[in-house]
Amino acid sequence: MRYVAKGILICCAVAFVAVIAAWLLLSSALFSSVRTTFVENLISKKLGQEVRIEDEVRLGIGRQLQVSAAGLELPGSQNADVKLAAIDEIEFEVSARDLWNSKLSLSGLSLSGVHLNLITDKDGFGNWQSISQTEAEAGKPANSPTPLLAGILTDCKIDLTDIAILYQNDFNGLELDLQLPELLLKRDTETDVATAVGAGSLNGERFDLNATFPAEEPFQVAVNFEQISIVAEEVPQESGLQVATTVEIAELGQLLDILKLSHVLEGTGNIGATFTSVDGVARIDDLSVLAELEGGQSLSLTGQIGELRNPEDVSLTTRIRLYPEDAEPAPAASRYDLKLIAVDMVIDSVPGQVPQRQMVIKTNGFTLDTSGEGPPPIKFSELSRTPEGTLNVGNINLRIGKPAEPFIILNGSVDDALQLQGISAEGLMDIPASSLISPELLGPDDQLGRFSGDFHLNGDINQLSLTNLDGKTSDTDVWNLEVHGTVENVLKFEDLDLAIDVAVPSGADLLEALSLERVETGQARLEINLVSEGTDWNASANVEVADSILQIVADLDDATRDPVLQGSIESDLIMIDQIRTIVQAAAQLRKLGGPNPEEKESKKEDEGNQGALRDVTLKPIGRSILLSGIDMDVDVDLRHIEGAKGISSLQSEVTLNKNELKAGPLEFEYGGAHFDVSAQMDLSNDAHLLTLTGKAGGWQLDEILHNLNFKKGASGTIYADFSVTGRTDSAKHFANSMSGNATVSMRDGSIETQLLDLAGLGVLPWVFTKEKQKVAPIVCLRAPISISNGSISTKQTTLETDHVQVVVFGGVNVAGKVLDLNLQPRKIGEPLSKSPWPVTLKGPLAKPKIKVKDGPKRLKRSDGADKMPARRQLCVPDILQLQ
Repeated sequence: MRYVAKGILICCAVAFVAVIAAWLLLSSALFSSVRTTFVENLISKKLGQEVRIEDEVRLGIGRQLQVSAAGLELPGSQNADVKLAAIDEIEFEVSARDLWNSKLSLSGLSLSGVHLNLITDKDGFGNWQSISQTEAEAGKPANSPTPLLAGILTDCKIDLTDIAILYQNDFNGLELDLQLPELLLKRDTETDVATAVGAGSLNGERFDLNATFPAEEPFQVAVNFEQISIVAEEVPQESGLQVATTVEIAELGQLLDILKLSHVLEGTGNIGATFTSVDGVARIDDLSVLAELEGGQSLSLTGQIGELRNPEDVSLTTRIRLYPEDAEPAPAASRYDLKLIAVDMVIDSVPGQVPQRQMVIKTNGFTLDTSGEGPPPIKFSELSRTPEGTLNVGNINLRIGKPAEPFIILNGSVDDALQLQGISAEGLMDIPASSLISPELLGPDDQLGRFSGDFHLNGDINQLSLTNLDGKTSDTDVWNLEVHGTVENVLKFEDLDLAIDVAVPSGADLLEALSLERVETGQARLEINLVSEGTDWNASANVEVADSILQIVADLDDATRDPVLQGSIESDLIMIDQIRTIVQAAAQLRKLGGPNPEEKESKKEDEGNQGALRDVTLKPIGRSILLSGIDMDVDVDLRHIEGAKGISSLQSEVTLNKNELKAGPLEFEYGGAHFDVSAQMDLSNDAHLLTLTGKAGGWQLDEILHNLNFKKGASGTIYADFSVTGRTDSAKHFANSMSGNATVSMRDGSIETQLLDLAGLGVLPWVFTKEKQKVAPIVCLRAPISISNGSISTKQTTLETDHVQVVVFGGVNVAGKVLDLNLQPRKIGEPLSKSPWPVTLKGPLAKPKIKVKDGPKRLKRSDGADKMPARRQLCVPDILQLQ
């Protein structure tokens, strides 16, 4: 009995000592470090991250080991100056049995004052790295922390209060300040569904959070701001994780506020995407982005990014519209009205295959469509937010043109991408030189070579400056073009200083290289200097063709209410023979414009509107200048015009205002001949009719026929008065639409009878001369004609020889190229006599049918007049002279 009592006393003593020891271990300050180390290891094991506890740790004994601690810190990576996280107070319970069996299961978890700092410095190093930089460089794998969410959701209920998460990236400027005053995580033991409910703010913008995590069903997370809603739903998969996310944005301004970007855009948007992760490989599919701004601009992006971190696995279709489809600007005829409407880009890149791409730039004056194999038309990287709240693109590459042969490449940056400000780029251009002459022919040309150079762009969407422009032709011997200078405002073409130099060793070789007929113009050179400062413009040009030289000077002050272009065209030497070749060469160059509008439209339909450049509505530069609204006053002074028959000069004036264009009077005398012509174009309507009025005289018919390479001889001195009006689309349209009147006369002429025989009139030699001889004399010719829509008619055209008067009436249809003329010969002074064998000419101009028939009945005057005057007039129908 005594031994039993002694044993009981020993057990009680041991129990008392154990209780005292346990009490000392759990609450005594002597064992504070032991308790702290125990809890630090416990939480570190749970989080996979080093944990430090600065304050006291308390332990309570019961069915569960009750743990509470204050002042927890997660230090982060070794090189970080800012701690990763801090927790003011943490409480939880842990099963002693689980601890004994090396299992860890927390319950009754409560966190208060959670502060998480995710900081990245300017060098890209973050404070959340779980291994040192040395280990990372050595290629050692990081210790993968146990997912915190999985551990938390095993409990029935978790309270988190006063949560603050700060993400600050000094490398890209992104800063996110998340505040969650209270977040409740709980699990329903009956349904085994975990939920998360909370409310807070992100960068000052309030939101609500609701999430459900069923044990066997897909989870769903919903975050709702005032103007933005975000929904993420799990998609059931046999393996891996797949999450479909949608974002609805009722006001883009709130998104900018969340991202701490300047509030410069107003509009709506939506985003959709599917994130998939299988066996450590992540990808984004079903990407859809649409943003519509209040100003009518829009951005759409569809496709897939594919495997993340693999730039070769991307398929995207992008469309940027600056105007709504139902409110596009009207087609532009002038470059002053040119506006960018839309940009479409398609990138289709599959690993192991050649990437495909397409780029379409649509304006209201043309559409540039390029597609093929090659890199994407645009690449950008190094996106960042500046302290001023702008979105910076540190590296951007833009390639315009065919994928394999872009004609413009830009490499640069944009300080403010949302407002397109702070643009800086180095540019390279390399285009077929033929496209400078005929822009619709964007293709290689071995003979004309290429035009290449470099330049620099800087500025913003309102004023973009082009500087250090240096371009020249290469790989050609037929011409040399150089362009140098600057343009302070490319978009408005203001404040520029350009020097253009064109040298052509042989005009004939250049025409041949353009697939035109050779014209021996000799060498040619064109030097142009174009300078503007503010509203003051100055242009000077020096044109040399063989020995002929022109100096052109123009000045414009655009600040006045009705600006007038003042200028002069001067020359100290113009060779007439060289003018002829210049005109012939110009006629060949006109063919570069292609067929007339009707033929061009028909050809376009036949070709299916193909080609890189299509839908062109811009009118030629010359027509654009006429429609620009600038008034013009230009003096022409050609002081020395030299030719085989003498020396002359020419002076004239050209004026232009919003209603009309006037040129003349242009007076010119040379070798006994002269002309005096004035031109006027009506610009007040769309027809742009041109009216030519004037007179000419002293021109020798034989020289005209010789210059036209006409072999048969004819002579006479020709005079003309005319006033005609027609359309200006082309010389052919002018002739076909011409209306007005003219009078052509000739004196002291002759014509070879062989020429009459060719016309079929040689069968009546006596009509022109008494005897059959080599030359038939023509005393005079007078032809008053009326012109209407290209048709010429006459009633009183009169031709006289030394004894016969021939009266012609009828007409010629220029457009249809047919004629219908009647010729009635009578002896001079006998208009009432019967005309012997009148002649009719009918049919095509090239080969009319000629008929000689019996003459008509005798003529009578309605007023009874039957006597010729004592002094008759030459080349006036005798019947009109009767008294």
